[in-house]
Amino acid sequence: MIEPQTLYAIRVEILSALHVDVRTRGQLDFDGSMITKYGTKKRPVDSVTGERFDPEPVRGRSGRTFKCSSCPLPPDAFSLIKTSRAVTMLPEHLKSLALYAYSERCEWHHVEIVAAVIWQRLLATKDKPFRAKKEKTLKGMVFLAMQNWRHLLTAENDLHTPQRIRELLDISENLWRRDWLPFWRQFHDLLSETDNQVLTHVYQATSQPKKARNKSAAAAA
Repeated sequence: MIEPQTLYAIRVEILSALHVDVRTRGQLDFDGSMITKYGTKKRPVDSVTGERFDPEPVRGRSGRTFKCSSCPLPPDAFSLIKTSRAVTMLPEHLKSLALYAYSERCEWHHVEIVAAVIWQRLLATKDKPFRAKKEKTLKGMVFLAMQNWRHLLTAENDLHTPQRIRELLDISENLWRRDWLPFWRQFHDLLSETDNQVLTHVYQATSQPKKARNKSAAAAA
């Protein structure tokens, strides 16, 4: 099991890699097609959706710079390239969460993928289907929980108050704590579990020597 401090360090690394101040664009871009060529290698299969996907480039986003150095790349640029490459090669649902949580480049289809995965994982914990009205409310709650979870991750405080959630979802105050708060907490737990998978994958991809990675991949196959 990976120590919490190590996972925190990987999280900071991912944030840095996806927000690096890019001055020499070509030096920090990693294109999945560099290692996935049609006719030579099979496209990866997402473990959740079962669909094959092409790794898309994950690039750093240029940010504000207050003191500009004459050095065209930050001192840890090559380490950040390695982290960006690891994010690029994540299964689609994990890459979508990484971009949603840590990058300003997140697109709507990444949000949809994350919401769908979290919803399916919630359903997997239940023995019987929800009533139509409750299902509609919970599907709305997924997106609010995602927003709140990301804000907790980056700003360390809640984005939505209980009162605001009740207003947006049309839930009475009397029923909130008994009927809905457990789901709100469960969505956050599922997001955190998926985030830990992201961090673990990136840690393994960036920490293991090449021979060890090849050996692990062969064993997994």
